[in-house]
Amino acid sequence: MASCKEETIKVRGRNVRLFRGGDGPPLLFLHDTFCPLWLPMQQTLAEHYEVFVPLHPGCAGSEDGFGQFENMEDVVFHYVDLCETLRLDQPVVAGASFGGWIAAEWAMRYSRTVSGLVLIDPLGLRVPEAPTADILSLDPAASRQVIFADPSSTLALEVIPETPKPEEIVSVLLARQTLARFAWQFPDNPRLLRYLYRIEAPTLIIWGERDGFVPVSHGEAYHEGIARSELVIVPNSGHLPHVESAESCAQAMLKFLRNHSL
Repeated sequence: MASCKEETIKVRGRNVRLFRGGDGPPLLFLHDTFCPLWLPMQQTLAEHYEVFVPLHPGCAGSEDGFGQFENMEDVVFHYVDLCETLRLDQPVVAGASFGGWIAAEWAMRYSRTVSGLVLIDPLGLRVPEAPTADILSLDPAASRQVIFADPSSTLALEVIPETPKPEEIVSVLLARQTLARFAWQFPDNPRLLRYLYRIEAPTLIIWGERDGFVPVSHGEAYHEGIARSELVIVPNSGHLPHVESAESCAQAMLKFLRNHSL
């Protein structure tokens, strides 16, 4: 089994907390803001790839210089710089939720810098007939209702507890701050949909069938906009299928990446 190690690297003078594990072609995973951790799905992927999970600017261990990040363009440049720092040449880029939005914005601008793209229930699109939920206005119980297929499950209560454990409070607050910086009330870029055609990399879109935060119609819009894309709907999963259905997501990713020799 591939082991995971945690380290801190410097990117343009800023500290970035990073999890990495495995051996093989590089796969950069941009996390959601609910589980900024090394997850079982990433462990499975690390049996085939060298997996990198950097924590987003503003999250615990990556707070340095957060005031410099004013819009999504700043975050995209940060990750391009991070790849240069780590000497990652055309990695597979995967992202979930907020991380999926970053991945889409990156691939839309600099498609030839990624070899493949995996989007898991990403934010980012404005679909007027199916708006996203205002997640930052919801209490924990309501958040679990829109995030999880089974909001009463042990997993749901662990990820979004009524009250975070004392040692996790700072991490939770910093992750919410990061999400709020870019997704307050409107977690989207109204111009993104029209430019999805610029994404040239083969793209897998994974969507939880019961996502109450970002409706499945957003996945269909991503699929329609990205020419070389496939859409996989994961049954009995909500907004975080890579957490609720980790093995199914990992196998869908591995199959897709094999089929494209990535």
